[in-house]
Amino acid sequence: MSPAGVRLDHVVVLVSSLAGATRTFTGAGFTVTPGGVHDAIPTENALVAFADGSYLELLATRDPATRDELRALRAGPGWERHLKGVSAIARRFLPALAGADGVADWVLGGAALGGRAAALRALGVRSSGPATMARERADRVRLEWQLLLPEAPLHPFWIADRTPRELRVPGGAAATAHANGATGITAVRVRTPSVPTAALALGEALGTMPRVRDGVSTLELERLRIELVEGEPEGACGAQLAGCGPLPEAVTALGVTS
Repeated sequence: MSPAGVRLDHVVVLVSSLAGATRTFTGAGFTVTPGGVHDAIPTENALVAFADGSYLELLATRDPATRDELRALRAGPGWERHLKGVSAIARRFLPALAGADGVADWVLGGAALGGRAAALRALGVRSSGPATMARERADRVRLEWQLLLPEAPLHPFWIADRTPRELRVPGGAAATAHANGATGITAVRVRTPSVPTAALALGEALGTMPRVRDGVSTLELERLRIELVEGEPEGACGAQLAGCGPLPEAVTALGVTS
């Protein structure tokens, strides 16, 4: 697979309260655009969109009690059985929703999902989809897209819009200009128990060779650096912004840094 045309679509940042996170990010100099309510999982979102076309998705459960219920379920013996009985979209999101606040996933676009699914299968990367998901904005505009969802959290999931992307992702200066100077997402950090093994597997899936940069294993896509760090749970854990001034601890604690 070639990385040509592949781009970062967005980074998912889990928050306990969408209203609270909106206040925090607005206070940190970001322009926050209301998102809407999802259909496949019990969540709502708001977006911090950037001039480079990427965005941070601030994602919260519509009812705060839902996360408490998920955490209790995950701590019990029926968690794996529960995941087997839900949709592929829920299987990707529920483990993150049962975890801590912060950067929790990353999403790539710019590829036909059918072809991408076949290429991942050829590499032995188990995935589900394309699966259709939707969100309804406050103005009752319904947005639809499809997702390709690898089972392993090491791998990003993939998105392709069914309605125009400009309806899903706000553009223009009113949405993408930020008082703190942020212009885009320049790097994503991915945590993994075995950096060498993960670097080879992720590099093969994305069609790019891993390199060591300043002591950190990295992969390079167009306008995006992927940094692999050792630890658990596996999956995305941070996003570095371009052009951004210093950020408050309430934002950096979520894994979003300048």
